Amino acid sequence: MGRWWVVALSEAVHGDKALAVTCEGEQLAVFRDGKGAVFALEDRCPHRRVPLSPGPVKAGGLQCPYHGWTFDGATGLCNDIPNLRRDERVPARYAARAFPAAEANGFIHVWRGAGTPAAVLPGASYRAAGREQTGSAVANIAFEQYLDVMLDGPECLLSFPGVHITDFFLGDPRRDGEHLVLDRGAVWKGKGNGPAFVRDHSLWVRTRVPLRGGDIRVELLSADEEPLVTIFIAASENRRGTTSLVWRGFRHATAAPLSWRWRMARAIGRAPFAIFPHIDGAAAAALEVAPSRDRRLAKTDARTPAERVVPVQERCVV
Repeated sequence: MGRWWVVALSEAVHGDKALAVTCEGEQLAVFRDGKGAVFALEDRCPHRRVPLSPGPVKAGGLQCPYHGWTFDGATGLCNDIPNLRRDERVPARYAARAFPAAEANGFIHVWRGAGTPAAVLPGASYRAAGREQTGSAVANIAFEQYLDVMLDGPECLLSFPGVHITDFFLGDPRRDGEHLVLDRGAVWKGKGNGPAFVRDHSLWVRTRVPLRGGDIRVELLSADEEPLVTIFIAASENRRGTTSLVWRGFRHATAAPLSWRWRMARAIGRAPFAIFPHIDGAAAAALEVAPSRDRRLAKTDARTPAERVVPVQERCVV
């Protein structure tokens, strides 16, 4: 079955140029037509296999920069070859692969795989409620490892100013549909001495990591579970063992400033979070494989959610 993947920020695709992206290891050219509709084609011309993305966007679609063939964004069909006479028809076999594309909440999605595209887009769950910080990058870590590290040690992948993310889990990972959710303790830097398991955790970091797909949600919460910062990170497999990242996030406008570092960061315009494109390999390798093991096991479990519910009598140990 196929699925929607977030491949770009909405504002990154504009004008008469295409954007080259990589999703599930495949190179795509994403562009808009004159009405603002978004389209995605394989970033390869079927004529000479050169990239399409450097070419201009024309009224008929995306034009190859090499020989000027133009391809319709919705179907991928070639609708213009400059050296053909106007009465000659372009053979239907001259087509680039087209992928369904859609837009929601500042994210551009592309449908990859078989089946009819699902109605719900991953980006539809994101709603900004404060000033946004956005970005994109290619991280030097494999896709599946990125998801695992997000559970085992998110401090290797991101940070919040003035916040220390601990390795203390506030409960076991829990299944929420096709995601695994985990809470861990965090403290303001300089607060709370001693081992993590005896500290009072004034903050929580909640990570919501997909079993399949690449839509990740990270939240910084107060101990009362008041949301302070929300981040939506879209990850997908890039080439050569790397991961494509696209993100949007914000500090909640209603969140009270809980530390002087937080107030100072706001005063100087510092972002409420940072996403790391360059991963410290030694730090990631030192992480204990813990909640990510649950993600791997849940991912391979083909049973339906109802079938995964173990009867009470089977859970009891005599």
